[in-house]
Amino acid sequence: MCPLTDRAGVEVAGEVCLPTRAVWEQALERVAQRHHGSYHFDLSGLTFIDMAGATALAVTAQSLHGEQRLVLKSPPPALSRQLELFWPDLSAIEVAVS
Repeated sequence: MCPLTDRAGVEVAGEVCLPTRAVWEQALERVAQRHHGSYHFDLSGLTFIDMAGATALAVTAQSLHGEQRLVLKSPPPALSRQLELFWPDLSAIEVAVS
């Protein structure tokens, strides 16, 4: 995981699962500390995210206020499906496929 240089956010590669969950949750905590705007996750290098990682993402999105958004660039199909199935009305997440 490394910060994006052109906007607020991070690039995520590899897997989000038990061994990497603490790093994932730290990135999500940074989102919660922001008080405005969008936070971008470039997920084009993410190969796997477990249900706990997807849940942490959704819980973070549910805690956002006003115009705050999570923008997910190129999420893996499994994550998109998890969000559709379990959080279909979560408007604080935008998916940008490139």
